[in-house]
Amino acid sequence: MNILVIPTTDWIRHPVPNRLNFIFDILAERHAVHVLHFPLGRFRNNNPRDTSCTLIESGRKFIDDPSLFYLLSSPCHLLDIRRIVKEKDIDVILSANILPSFFANFSRTPVVFDYLDHLGESASVYYPDSLTGGIIQKFTVIVTRFNVRRAQEVITVSSEFERYLELLGVNRVTVIPNGVDTTILTPGSRDEAKARLNLEGKTVIGYIGSLEYWVDLETVIETLPELDVTLLIVGPGLFTDYGERLQQLAASLGVSDQVIFTGAVPFDELSLYISAMDIGLNPLKHMEKNELTIGGKVFNYLSCSVPVLSSRMRALENFFDDGIWFYDDQDSFISQVKSILSHPVDGAAFRSIARQYDWKVLADRYEEVLARAAQTGR
Repeated sequence: MNILVIPTTDWIRHPVPNRLNFIFDILAERHAVHVLHFPLGRFRNNNPRDTSCTLIESGRKFIDDPSLFYLLSSPCHLLDIRRIVKEKDIDVILSANILPSFFANFSRTPVVFDYLDHLGESASVYYPDSLTGGIIQKFTVIVTRFNVRRAQEVITVSSEFERYLELLGVNRVTVIPNGVDTTILTPGSRDEAKARLNLEGKTVIGYIGSLEYWVDLETVIETLPELDVTLLIVGPGLFTDYGERLQQLAASLGVSDQVIFTGAVPFDELSLYISAMDIGLNPLKHMEKNELTIGGKVFNYLSCSVPVLSSRMRALENFFDDGIWFYDDQDSFISQVKSILSHPVDGAAFRSIARQYDWKVLADRYEEVLARAAQTGR
């Protein structure tokens, strides 16, 4: 197949690769995969990742604000999508973006939409407590509903999102959860990992991922006066000051010496940081985008044989019969941390769960949906 991918963000310079990066680098081994590459100004100084896909840059350069980038670049995106579809004889479009996906609907080519999360909340969370955020959320909801209803097929990450989409009248939905590259994220010796990171003798609870306002590291930091642990935070801020707010909170509580911020680390070094953790954290605020999705970091921890402690989220609780622990508030977080640390855990069982969701397995399921859409559209 000739496939055009319209991703969520900068394909090679965004510091946190997402599911589309992994899946389509695998599919590029047997299909011609072209990616509409968005040169977001915020990430222009980041080192690019390698990719097996063919990149086609589209949009105005050096615009840091993501919403402004997509708005001002929309004429380019419209023209480039139409040109690429014709020149590359595209069989199917996979899209996970908002405004560019709207334009793809008029290309006369079958579209598969990947509904990763509640895109309205995701787009507006970069503008917390602002009129701009409210306007962006309403606009995004309207356009996204149009996109999913027009798509030939829709892929989503959880049964909860599937039910939500069915309520919108979308009935061509396939659930393909997030996953993990189990060949890169592998278990390592915890003692050796701690030694390499200067964490010898410390009990480490850790978080990997972006630092943005949908995350609830505030609750975690507020429990540190009651816990003899070090909090290892691995990941970058993207568009907001959330990371700085966390540092200020830690300082105000007198626990700055218990918190380590690493910033972004290369993905192929992530195993070292996760292996140093006694517990991997998935702390999320109670908002619909978090309640209904299943984030990839959970699988990253499991792949490295690390126990996972998460905010109690509906989709996660329904997805995992066992294998991870949940908390509801500060008191239950403290008690769960103490309980996990006081009992032996079966790291091999965690790793076994992760293998079921290796990206290579999930890429095959993705390929089936794309092929079905391409065939139906002929």
